[in-house]
Amino acid sequence: DFAEDSWGRTFFRPREVQIDSVGLVNEDTAYVATRSGIKALRAGLLTPLIEVPDEEVKAFHLCHHRHSIFYEVLSRDGGALSVFEYSLSARQKVLVKQFQDAMPATSLACADQWLLRASPDSLRAVHVATGKGSELRTFQDQESANAISSLTVAYAADVVARAEVFAAVPGNRTVLRLRLQDEGGGWLGEEASEPILAAGDGSDGPLASATVRHPDQLLWTRGKVLFTDGCSVRSLGLEEGRVRTLLGNPSKPCVLPTNETMEPMAWASRLSRPRALAATDEGTGAATVLLLTEAQVALISEETSPSPNTCASRRGDASGAGQCTADGAGCGWAEGPGPGEQRCFQCSALERWAAKLVPPVDMCSLDLQPRAGTRYSLSGCGCLPPPPTAGPPGGGGSDASADTVQAVLTALLLLTAFVVALLMYRRSRRAAAMRELYGVDTSEFQDTAEFHTFTDEECIR
Repeated sequence: DFAEDSWGRTFFRPREVQIDSVGLVNEDTAYVATRSGIKALRAGLLTPLIEVPDEEVKAFHLCHHRHSIFYEVLSRDGGALSVFEYSLSARQKVLVKQFQDAMPATSLACADQWLLRASPDSLRAVHVATGKGSELRTFQDQESANAISSLTVAYAADVVARAEVFAAVPGNRTVLRLRLQDEGGGWLGEEASEPILAAGDGSDGPLASATVRHPDQLLWTRGKVLFTDGCSVRSLGLEEGRVRTLLGNPSKPCVLPTNETMEPMAWASRLSRPRALAATDEGTGAATVLLLTEAQVALISEETSPSPNTCASRRGDASGAGQCTADGAGCGWAEGPGPGEQRCFQCSALERWAAKLVPPVDMCSLDLQPRAGTRYSLSGCGCLPPPPTAGPPGGGGSDASADTVQAVLTALLLLTAFVVALLMYRRSRRAAAMRELYGVDTSEFQDTAEFHTFTDEECIR
C-alpha cells in the first residue's frame, strides 16, 4: 500500500564529512551533527555552528517548540557524558545534565519542559530547568530485547500529560506508545504504554493487520508516525488508522551506499541503511521530511493541494493505463513488476519532481523506456511517443534499408566467389604447364622442388 502523494529525491550528498544525525527547520534550512560538532546546512553548503574539539557528539535533537538544539557529548577519556541545550535565538549553550559511567544516548526527544533520553540501558527524563533526572525504564544490558533505539513525541509543545511518546524497540520488533505524568517538582513518571505495531512481514494496510519487520528510527509529523523499517520509510496515520510505505520497499534488502537510487515511485527506490529522520515544524506549510542514510540526505515531500487528488481515485486496466490516462485529466500511470506496484499520479507532481533533480530531467523521458524496472505511461501528461525513423523517398522506411543491406551482402558474396574461381583456374593452368615441360604432377609433390642441369651439348642442340 504505497502512499499516493509521496515523492523522494536527493537533498544533500556529503563529500568530505560523515553526518550522524539531522534536524530540519524548513525546506531551505537544516542542521546536521558530525562527531566534531553541529553544522547549519543551507543551499547545499555546511557552516559550522557548534564546535566540540575536545569531545565527541553522540546524540542530537532539534527541538522546534523551544527553538533550540539538544546535543550530548562524550569526553575524550570516555568517562563523562554531558547534555547541552543551544538556543538558536540567543546563540548560547547551557549545561543540562552530566552522566558518569553511563552509556551514550541512542535518541533524544523534547517534551514540554523535559528532555527524554534513550540509551541501551535505560529510558530517562531530564527536567531542563533543574536538571532532575527521572528513570522511566531500565534494561538489563545493551543487547536487551526491550531496549529503545529511537523516540519521538506527538504534541511536544503541550503539557506533558497530553503528549504521546512513541518508541522503536528493534529487539522485539515493535513500536510502542507511552503516556507520561508530571509528578511535581520536576519529576516525571510513566503512566501507561501499549504496542501499536507488532512484529510481522512488514505488510501495509489497516492498523489492525499492519505489521513491522525491523523498526529503528521514528518521527512524529502532522498526525503521523514515520518509521524506518529495514531500508524503507513507512507512515502510520493515527487518524485514518492505516500504514503506508513512503519510500523503498520493506521486503527488499538494503543496498550498498554506492548503489543507492532515488526514483519517482516509492517501490523503485533502493536505499542503504537509514540512520535518522527529521521533519519541518508544524507551523510550516510544506510537509517535508529528511531521511539520513549511509549515502546521502534524502528529502521526502507530500504533495498537498486545496483540490482533491482525482488521479489517485482512478484505476488502470490490464494494459497498464486505461482509465488513469484517459480524458486528458492530467494523470500519469506507473507500473512496477511486483504486486501493488501501480500508481495513478498527477502529472504536475511528476513534473516538479523532475525539475528539482540535479541536473533537471525531462519528465517525458520516463515514457521512452522502463526505468528501474518501472514502466510509465505519460500520454495523459502530454508526452507523445517518438516519431518513427523516416525512410528514403518512395517509402519503405526500415524495409528499404534492409533490402539495401541484403543487396550489398549478395554482391560481396558473388565477388568473393568470382575471385576464388579465378584463383583456382590460374592454379590449374600452372599445374598443366609443369606437367607438359617436366612431366611432373604437381598435385602429388606440392611441397617439393626439382632441378635439371643442362650440358653444353644439350644447349648447342
